[in-house]
Amino acid sequence: MKKLLFLVYILCSYATYGQSVSGLVVDPESKPIPSVTVAVKGSNKQTYTDDGGRFTIDVGNSPSNLIFSGLMVHRREVSLRDSTSTVKIVLERRENALDEIQVVGYGTSTKRYNLGSVTSIKAEDFETQAVSNPLAVLQGRVPGLVVSSTSGMPGASFTVQLRGQNSVNTNRGTIPPMDNPLFIIDGVPFATQNENINRFSSAMSPGSGRMFNNAYGGLSPFNSINPDDIASIEVLRDADATAIYGSRAGNGVILITTKKGKQGKTEFTWSANSGIGVLGYGMQLMNTTQYLEMREEAYKNDGRVPSDNPASSTYAPDLLLFDRDRNVNWKDEFFGKKSRNSIVNLGLSGGNAQTQFRFGTNYHKATFNFPGDFSDQKVGMILGIHHGTNDKKLTFDFSGTYNHGKNNSSSAPNLLLAANLQPNYPHPYGNNGDLIWNYRGVSLNGAVVSANPYAYLLQQYAMGTDALNSNMVFSYKPIPGLNIRSSFGVSNFRTDEYSGSPKSSRTPEFNPIAEANFGNSSFTSLIVEPQVEYTRRFGGLEMGALLGGTLQSNMNKSNEVYASGYMSDELIGSIAGAPNKNASDRFSEYRYGAIFGRVKLNLHGKYLFSSNFRRDGSSRFGPGRQFGNFGSIGAGWLFNEEHFIKNAIPVLSFGKLRGSYGVTGSDGIGDYNFLSRWQPTFYQYAGQLGFAPVNHFNDQFSWATTKKLEFALELGFFGDRLLLTTAWYRNRTGNQLVNYSLPISTGFGSVVQNWDAVVENNGLEAILQVSLLKKSAFSWSSSFNLTIPQNRLLSFPGLAESSYATMYTVGRSLRSLYLFRYAGVDPASGIFTFSKNDGTITSTPQDAQNGNFNDLYYAGNTDPRYFGGMMNSFSYGALKLDIFMEFRKQIGKNFLGQVYNYRPGGTSNMPVELLDRWQEEGDVAAYQQYSTVSNSAAGRATRIFVNSDEVYSDASYIRLKMLSLSYDLPVSYLKGVGAQRLNIFTTAQNLLTFTRFRGNDPETQSFYGVPPLKSFILGLQMKF
Repeated sequence: MKKLLFLVYILCSYATYGQSVSGLVVDPESKPIPSVTVAVKGSNKQTYTDDGGRFTIDVGNSPSNLIFSGLMVHRREVSLRDSTSTVKIVLERRENALDEIQVVGYGTSTKRYNLGSVTSIKAEDFETQAVSNPLAVLQGRVPGLVVSSTSGMPGASFTVQLRGQNSVNTNRGTIPPMDNPLFIIDGVPFATQNENINRFSSAMSPGSGRMFNNAYGGLSPFNSINPDDIASIEVLRDADATAIYGSRAGNGVILITTKKGKQGKTEFTWSANSGIGVLGYGMQLMNTTQYLEMREEAYKNDGRVPSDNPASSTYAPDLLLFDRDRNVNWKDEFFGKKSRNSIVNLGLSGGNAQTQFRFGTNYHKATFNFPGDFSDQKVGMILGIHHGTNDKKLTFDFSGTYNHGKNNSSSAPNLLLAANLQPNYPHPYGNNGDLIWNYRGVSLNGAVVSANPYAYLLQQYAMGTDALNSNMVFSYKPIPGLNIRSSFGVSNFRTDEYSGSPKSSRTPEFNPIAEANFGNSSFTSLIVEPQVEYTRRFGGLEMGALLGGTLQSNMNKSNEVYASGYMSDELIGSIAGAPNKNASDRFSEYRYGAIFGRVKLNLHGKYLFSSNFRRDGSSRFGPGRQFGNFGSIGAGWLFNEEHFIKNAIPVLSFGKLRGSYGVTGSDGIGDYNFLSRWQPTFYQYAGQLGFAPVNHFNDQFSWATTKKLEFALELGFFGDRLLLTTAWYRNRTGNQLVNYSLPISTGFGSVVQNWDAVVENNGLEAILQVSLLKKSAFSWSSSFNLTIPQNRLLSFPGLAESSYATMYTVGRSLRSLYLFRYAGVDPASGIFTFSKNDGTITSTPQDAQNGNFNDLYYAGNTDPRYFGGMMNSFSYGALKLDIFMEFRKQIGKNFLGQVYNYRPGGTSNMPVELLDRWQEEGDVAAYQQYSTVSNSAAGRATRIFVNSDEVYSDASYIRLKMLSLSYDLPVSYLKGVGAQRLNIFTTAQNLLTFTRFRGNDPETQSFYGVPPLKSFILGLQMKF
């Protein structure tokens, strides 16, 4: 009886336990799919696939159906037979923007599960834009990110700022700092970051003077990166996304990932495009009749008589000696030329299950839009290799890019002022083809009359660059879920710069000498980052942990040689050929170390948690101040996965609430500032070389910190055809690292220290993506992003008693404008007038003094009030149309702030708009009377006028940034040549700009600069 009972017990236990089924879940390319839910239909039994796509589940005794489902796959139901114990299931992946891979700090994620604020720009988003600088493709595409070109010349730099200005500028009269994000290319910090690489001035880098209004102009290091080599660009904004980079991420992070090879047959790709660029709308300048009328009237107003005597203070050869019938539009003459642009890219990629590769090469050339054989050229190559063992435990990845470039233009910034030339200025060349320096006895020496404008053709500027970026990653997975890896990266950027002014480019009247500047520099960043990552699933809980370290070394060195006194212009390119030489060199080294970690939790695909930590060490601080701690926490809730939400809002396909808080920072104050340093001078005393102090000793300053807070709501409707993300952020930067001004009696102009000022940036961001129509032949999708930012100085202890009392005001933006209040032209005197703070009208208001603003008032700020972009994509069969528009609401400096640096009535030509001037008593005019002298009432009022609110106005714009039409030829047409794809496209950039800006361009706001050109491009893309 006992034996019978025992047998029944065994049988019942077996019946209760039932049959187990093991299996593998893969996609159509046989790649395993992790995190798929496997459930027994009609029961509460379920499990999940592991990282290798494997699963095991108890299905009971009777035949059952298994249901496979997941956020990234289409649901599938499979019937099991009685004897089935192993299965292989193939699932189709969902094409959903929420499940696209996003590159994040030290890993990848998806928009669905990511807790950070990250925007991804994919290669297909800009493949027909045909630009040479990858920063150009970011304009208007990313919430919180303001990207502005400094010039329309090839190779020109871009300013980049993410979520506002964090740093105060304590050096009055200097260029305000531009807080750039951290740029990382394939895991390696870019050696130069976004700093201009030129050391000498040129037409592209005219300097910080008020005349050009282009303080940040220069040559961009990112011009060395080929946009066609880029697979994606990720912009990381909030604490959860950036805190793992610690002190380097206070201003955000931009990750650039290059293209890699894929498993499959070998593919050869070829693309080429060519186009032209032309100058867009510009303000009309006076013709000869109008110009001479202005000049004669100015002399009359001043009570002076023009003279043809060079020794006279009223010498006016343009009125008395130049050809009054000659009329030249010098703006068209100098900037009316078409710029030509050509780009060619070649690529070879492929591989098997173990090894994949991609090799590419490129060539680019763009010419300038002014006379002369000037161009920007570059050639480069890229190599990417991935290899893994058969068991996929050991892998090796290598990525490397090399680009060589040469930019040659003019070393004369005054080239940009060619539009100022008198319209009756004589022909610049003589009968023998040489530049003329004398016309009818008039010396064209640049003193009273402008120097020969074509001299710039002889004043050469050249910049050669070599950029290398590479990274190797070794990875070992000893057990499932554990990944031990280490990366070894290098970024090196070298420049070779030349600027020359031969004797033939200068008037012989002053017995000039030939002179040249030679310079070269090297920026090197070496980085090693070992890491251990472990991921595991415990039932419905998916956990990931990362622990790593960073060792980084940056070395920057440069030297310059100034050479002069060349006996012949033929020798000017040689340092040895100059009898007089002065040399200088610089070297700096920066060491950085860190440990970092991250923990991520995902419970039932609904409840998310993330925490980051980093401890940084920097060589830029003194003993006891070298280490700082940074970190973040984030949490999220996918409420669309709750049953009560699904039932209540059936149109809601995705819903996520997320929030994060954390601390990042900055050590961006330069190297060795905590030490007392000296440097040699060019000057000698008693035959000995002199030395001068560089900086004041202070070893007490330490890390600046930025505290970031963000809350966001992400929604998807109608099967994710409509996706909406809204976010509110607040960043507060304190313990500012500043160069604090010192009295000159100390022997130093400033000292580096921490300042307890707090700057806040907050704002709202929104992204809307809509698939408006999707039929078999026609589709229409649209995306829109909007940012409404606010910047303000939250606190500044001791501000009222400091030397910065008239630079900043607590509660207002760092870019606040304190200006004189313009009150119009006095009808009686014809002079500009201004309102004093007591309401009275005067032509001589009082400037700020002794910490008081006096007659200056707060006139607003130059921060954008809002900005964004909108993309519409239409496709009909093989035809595709993309329309991208960028918009910005802002105020900016208009043309008056530049042209009034020249006195209307002087020898410079002026816009036609200035003809609306005062001429006689009682006139109501827009502009004051003309004058030829600076000490007249009009001349004195002009100096006040350029600091008034009249030189600032609405600089808002909507720009048709890109209009692209492309067509894929039918595959049947390509079989004869063995091609898989042939795409023909044409693109127009900067085609239309809608603005009320008073000037040539609301983006650059430089009346004497070259704005972004309108370009028209035709291109081909082929795949074999």
